[in-house]
Amino acid sequence: MGIHILRSQDHFNNDRHSEESMIRNLLLFITLIFTQICWSHPGIGLVYDGDHTIYYTDLSHIWQMDTRTGEKKIAIENIHSHELYLDKEGNLYGEHYWYDDADDVFRNYIWKMEPGGNTSKVRDVQPGENTDFSFVRDPEFRSYAFRQDEEFSSIVLSDSTGSQVINRGRYSNLGWSYLSSESVLYFTDYPSVYALEDNSLRTVAEDLSDARIPFSIQSDTHHLYGIWTDKDENVYVAVYGGRIIKKINAEGTIEPVLKSDFFWSPVNGIFDKDKHLWLMESSLNGRIRVRKINSSEWQEGVSFLGENLVLIGVPLLLIVMLIYRKQRFKSKYSRKNV
Repeated sequence: MGIHILRSQDHFNNDRHSEESMIRNLLLFITLIFTQICWSHPGIGLVYDGDHTIYYTDLSHIWQMDTRTGEKKIAIENIHSHELYLDKEGNLYGEHYWYDDADDVFRNYIWKMEPGGNTSKVRDVQPGENTDFSFVRDPEFRSYAFRQDEEFSSIVLSDSTGSQVINRGRYSNLGWSYLSSESVLYFTDYPSVYALEDNSLRTVAEDLSDARIPFSIQSDTHHLYGIWTDKDENVYVAVYGGRIIKKINAEGTIEPVLKSDFFWSPVNGIFDKDKHLWLMESSLNGRIRVRKINSSEWQEGVSFLGENLVLIGVPLLLIVMLIYRKQRFKSKYSRKNV
């Protein structure tokens, strides 16, 4: 009788340890995802000098990368800038935005880095967010900016002599904008993308919405990020909420062409003079990387099937195993007690 009790106790302990192990594995799987979440809202600052240098922001520093070697270095330390602009003389512009604890207020200023590396302020420190210096500019340094009033949003074109409204519309979720080399202004109004050319507005894509774990936790206003074009004026959009790049051709056909790894998502991109794509990606916890995309990585049909099966299958399998072990445990001891 004592031996039977001891063996029963051993079976009980083994089953209990198995259940605890499966519960730990399930919790580890869930924790692995949610420990990466930082609710980061990365910048899109990524510019190319037309030769072999790329500049980009990670919200902590401004980085300089050589497209020939992939080597990178910090160009400006301790700068929090969401956007960048590079003029035709090679001057780099950005903002610095921070929270002033002493006065309990956000502040910002606009800076310029000359080709030699000398950095200066082009607009002094102001409280709040930057609302009067746009980083969407043409080669003549004219800027494009959005201004919101009670009912309408205005697109304002400004130069050294003044400003003019070139479009007014009812937009609800305005996001990032981009000016192509052909002077076409592209901008997002979630879930759509529009183009303004010669003051004429057209729809590039009506619905680019795409939500995919784990980046789908971001609000809709952060699902569409950077826009860029190639030499054929195909439009590319970083769908941050869906971890995917979508391409829109001249006929308006939308095609997913590239996806990011599970804990990464695209935020912007740019083609170099050799037609290589340099893709800027953000992780859930706010890290930024820029990598060269080889031709073999482009995909005609982007599929998340295998990933979806794992996301659904692993937790489901653990739950089924827990239920099975529990039922087996109950059945085993009910037979012993008969």
